[in-house]
Amino acid sequence: MTERKTVLIRYDEIGLKGRNRKYFEKCLLKNIKRALSGLDDIHYSSPRGRIFLDIPSSIAPKCSASLKAIPGVASFSIGVSMSTDFDAIAALGVQWIEPKLEPVETLKFCVKTRRSEKSFPKTSPEVNFEVGSRIMTALSPRGLTVNIKEAEFVLEIEIGRSETVVFDNRVPGLCGLPVGSSGNVLCLLSGGIDSPVSAFMMACRGCRVHFVFFDNQPFLGRGGYDKVLSLAKKINHFQTRGTLYVVPFEEMQGAIRDHCTEENRVVLYRRMMYRIAEEIANRHGYLALINGESLGQVASQTLENLAAVSCVTPLSVFRPLIGMNKESIITKAKEIGTYEVSIEPQPDCCSVFMPKNPVTRSKIPFLERDEEKIPWEELRDNALAQMEVIKVDDLS
Repeated sequence: MTERKTVLIRYDEIGLKGRNRKYFEKCLLKNIKRALSGLDDIHYSSPRGRIFLDIPSSIAPKCSASLKAIPGVASFSIGVSMSTDFDAIAALGVQWIEPKLEPVETLKFCVKTRRSEKSFPKTSPEVNFEVGSRIMTALSPRGLTVNIKEAEFVLEIEIGRSETVVFDNRVPGLCGLPVGSSGNVLCLLSGGIDSPVSAFMMACRGCRVHFVFFDNQPFLGRGGYDKVLSLAKKINHFQTRGTLYVVPFEEMQGAIRDHCTEENRVVLYRRMMYRIAEEIANRHGYLALINGESLGQVASQTLENLAAVSCVTPLSVFRPLIGMNKESIITKAKEIGTYEVSIEPQPDCCSVFMPKNPVTRSKIPFLERDEEKIPWEELRDNALAQMEVIKVDDLS
């Protein structure tokens, strides 16, 4: 008979929801099933406030790796489902603790119990005492001590209506809300450090994030394109079912270079990007635009320039990084695995024909006057007609 494990999945923010809590729970369970779809022989159950998986022991490492990357999961534990027999639970605890005592003189431990089944005749502190005292009787001569606040080993017991789960580990998850529960958004994805972090943060707020990349291969080569494919794939790992839109931008940039005021170029680029992104969002029902802007980080990200860009679209524009410094953004990029790709030496689209002195406090009437010099609506439509659409799940 195949040895089996029980996975206990916890969520926190979903538990604060009111009447629509069931919707978020179903969404999270669906995402978990999708993430684990390549693994066989998994049985699911979802009593109030918890999700349980019954899995073969052999797939526990793969299951753990997948659960770590699912927004909405606060933490999870992989343990053993058994009857609520104090002798049996203590014996399992002794079995787990003994190997840890061999290389050390003392080991601090404690027992923590949670009763989701309140009709169980003993309270949580009473269960802690019953199991803990049995373990101490067996192992205290070998250096085991009780220390609740500074425990190096914690034996946790979850007493439910139909089963009791015993485990010795608690793996943190991404927390947040399950992807899909907040709708679809479109992220302006460059090859830099910031925008992938923004996309990840919005995925953790329940959004399914899609991506638009403004490509300029005639001037920059294919390097930026390949970087964005890699970054989109890494972010899509946390959500699945993302779409990447690759928009050729060289005609628009050439027109701005040839006919508009030099110092306004970067802000004009971004105004056109937002107009194109708005059209894509409207076509597909995406509810907001996302970018990686952080206030004051570069010349185009002053309050005046941000306002001059946002005003061209009625869509909501979310900037998750707006108050973060670069060091914090880099730390997050390393955590989610995008940093090494982002720092590969490849300029992004906005760096093409960079002015010597870019405007830091642009005036909207001056920008509009520049835009009257080019057929930007025709250029926008041409770019959209040549746009490449990539299903990120299909990237190898």
